[in-house]
Amino acid sequence: MTQETILTGWDAELAKALGVAKKILEQRAWRQSIRENTIFSAFEVGKLAQIGIDWVSSDTALKTVDELIHDFGIEFFPVREDGRFIGYVKREKFRAMLGQNQYSRNIFLRSENTVTEVLEEGLVSVDARMTLPEVSRLLMARGREQLYDPFIITYHGEYYGVATVKAVMDGIAFYEQKDIAAAREAQQAMNSPKKNNRGIYVDYDFFIEQHGEVGGDFIYAQGLKPHLTLFSVMDVCGKGLKAAQMAMAMGAYFRAIFKYLCKTGADADFRSIKLSSRLKILNTMLAKSTPSDMYASGVVLLLDIRSNILLYFDFGHTPVYVLRGGKVIPLPRAHHNEADGFPFLGVEEQMIIRSASIRVKSGDIFIVTTDGIGETRNEMREEFGEEGIRRTLAGRKFEHPGEVVEQMRTALTQFRGKYRRLDDMSFLSFMVP
Repeated sequence: MTQETILTGWDAELAKALGVAKKILEQRAWRQSIRENTIFSAFEVGKLAQIGIDWVSSDTALKTVDELIHDFGIEFFPVREDGRFIGYVKREKFRAMLGQNQYSRNIFLRSENTVTEVLEEGLVSVDARMTLPEVSRLLMARGREQLYDPFIITYHGEYYGVATVKAVMDGIAFYEQKDIAAAREAQQAMNSPKKNNRGIYVDYDFFIEQHGEVGGDFIYAQGLKPHLTLFSVMDVCGKGLKAAQMAMAMGAYFRAIFKYLCKTGADADFRSIKLSSRLKILNTMLAKSTPSDMYASGVVLLLDIRSNILLYFDFGHTPVYVLRGGKVIPLPRAHHNEADGFPFLGVEEQMIIRSASIRVKSGDIFIVTTDGIGETRNEMREEFGEEGIRRTLAGRKFEHPGEVVEQMRTALTQFRGKYRRLDDMSFLSFMVP
């Protein structure tokens, strides 16, 4: 009878254990299914979860916890009581408590001691759909001793899994690289004109070399009429993604504002298309839609080969040069540069936009750069400077803007040597037919 009672009790315990195991496996299968079918952008945190780590009940004996740690090498146990999580156990701290002295193990692992004896409070619980930056802020707000402890992830209130601070940091880095790759692709499409644009009837060439994978330099070229061509070179303050975002916004605005100018009448000239008014709209759009600490320096140029006029707008940019008769001549600065004092695009909505103009000759070659060209340094920490630009191009006869571009790239490469690049570099050259 005694043996039968023992066997019955053992069967009941076995059935209970099997029931618990079945529930655990069902939960794991559910969590795995959720993970495999989530939308990428909406489940940034959920993608980081280790779904094989399960919670333990608050009445779990410390001896059982010790066995789980020993058999499965689990580093972290969330602890739940009455349907809510009340804390957690860390393997390293648990092992340290057991090893305090020769009696610690026997004392702690007595059958009546449960996991609540070693429970740590302050467990962070987040939803699987939370963004990584939000989770990062929550984790970094913890005390120093808990700063790098794991945390749990839930989905619609159900336990989903465990993740670590390292996983969050790696995830942020991963998504940043994704953002950079997407921005690089978009920037290449939006911020560089085609080399052979059928709508442009003047020869031109250029190069853009970003300091990082993306940057704030921007070159625009558009043929408005066979005799009218619009060029622009812009340099957004700052570097990286933030600068690239403003540069791409500028590219979108340029296209929107100048899209229909090519439909103007055949008699249109540099005066009739009212470029100042359109640039004022562009400036207002940038000021309203970009951060207050962001702005762009640059120049916008309109070449009218019928009138032999180059109209240009100076937004606090480096000098524009014309190559004429073997000389490198800087164009006079536009008047508003002195009148307004801070003529950058995207700063002041009501900025007065004034132009300057010069008469051009057939064979004139104009070059426009961003400050990364002049600020290029060599291993002696010397700057290439405006003098370097003049020295590279003066006294030479160029038949095509592409020759100017190639000459400048070669000179910059030789000057810089093995010294690191410090800024984005852009160079545009176009020739009057």
